[in-house]
Amino acid sequence: MQFILDTQARLEASAAQHDERLTRLENSVEQLEASVATVTDLVGRVAQAEIRLVEKMERLASSHADLAESQAHTDRRLDALIDVVDKLVRRNGNPSP
Repeated sequence: MQFILDTQARLEASAAQHDERLTRLENSVEQLEASVATVTDLVGRVAQAEIRLVEKMERLASSHADLAESQAHTDRRLDALIDVVDKLVRRNGNPSP
């Protein structure tokens, strides 16, 4: 009879240890689920930020192209003005046309 009582006591102690482990595992799973939710949220935010960054970079590239075109136009007009001023200076500096 003592053997049965000892065995039952060990089984109950073992069951209690298993319950404690199960509780710890459940808590760990809850923490992991919360962490996964946080990481998922962060990944979503990073993806949205990346999309906004790409859009801004595309607008910047377009603005840069517009600026380069405007600069080329300004260079052509400045070259024409320099040519006109050069001709005027040469004509005024030299009495014969």
